Amino acid sequence: MLAGGKSSRFGCDKCEFKINGATMLDRLNFEFGEPLIVSRHQRGYKREVVEEGRYEGPLKGIKTALNYMKGDKVFLTGCDYPFLTSRLVEHFCDKNFKVVSYYDGRFQPLLSCYSLDYLKQVIGNARKLTDLILMSNEIYLVGYYEVKMLDPYMLSVEDMDSLVSQRRKEEFKVSQILLKESSEILMRS
Repeated sequence: MLAGGKSSRFGCDKCEFKINGATMLDRLNFEFGEPLIVSRHQRGYKREVVEEGRYEGPLKGIKTALNYMKGDKVFLTGCDYPFLTSRLVEHFCDKNFKVVSYYDGRFQPLLSCYSLDYLKQVIGNARKLTDLILMSNEIYLVGYYEVKMLDPYMLSVEDMDSLVSQRRKEEFKVSQILLKESSEILMRS
C-alpha cells in the first residue's frame, strides 16, 4: 500500500485524515491485516518500508516495495481508498491474469492485482503508473457492474479526492454519517 504521496490537492496528509475516529491508513491496515506500507517517513506500522531519497512518485514506491513482496500476486493501492475491502481484493486476485484492474473509463493502476513476477519484469520500463497495465498481454478489466455485485455502494473504488471533490469540504463532515453507515455495511458483508 502506497502511503507516501504529497496529498497536495487534498490539502493535508490523506493517510492521517480521520473518518469516524480512524485514519484512512488505519482503516486499511485493519481491513487487510497489516499489509506492506510504503511511505516517505516512519508511520509506526508493523510492516512498513520507508522510501529514501528524492520524491519521484508512486513508481519509486512500488520499486522500493518489490524487495519486500512475496507470493504470486500483489494488489497495489494507495491509502486514499479507505473503504476498499479484502473481499473485493480477493475477487481481483483470484483471476488468472497477469493484471486484473478496475476500469471506470480509465485504467486504475492503484486498484489492480498484478502477478508479482510480471510486476518485477516491467517496473524498470514503466514511465507512468498506467504502463504497469498497458505493458501486459494478459489483462482482465473489472467493470462497474462486477464491482457493484460485491460493493453495492461502490465505495471500495472511490478514492478520497473523488469523494471530497463531489462535496465541498464543509459538507464532507456532515456526509461522514453516510460514510460510517456504508462502511459498517461493507464491514459486515
